[in-house]
Amino acid sequence: MRLVPRPRVNRLGLSLFALYCVGYAIFVLAAAFGTFEGGAAKGGLAGEAVAGLSWGVVGGFGLIIGAFVLAVLYALLARDAEGEK
Repeated sequence: MRLVPRPRVNRLGLSLFALYCVGYAIFVLAAAFGTFEGGAAKGGLAGEAVAGLSWGVVGGFGLIIGAFVLAVLYALLARDAEGEK
């Protein structure tokens, strides 16, 4: 096990985390300000998207899948960075 700091891998991880945080913030802002009108769910993420599911559900699953994709991307890119010495 290697305990030496790896600045490139650490920077990569923080960059991908920041990317996910931006996506999540956009989702939360859309839910908070674009979905409710007068206390009732109207438009925005409450609208129907696919197969009777709302955009909120589709977007939530998109965030989960996106997190998995970013984790796989990190694993691939971090392994390549480890190989370079």
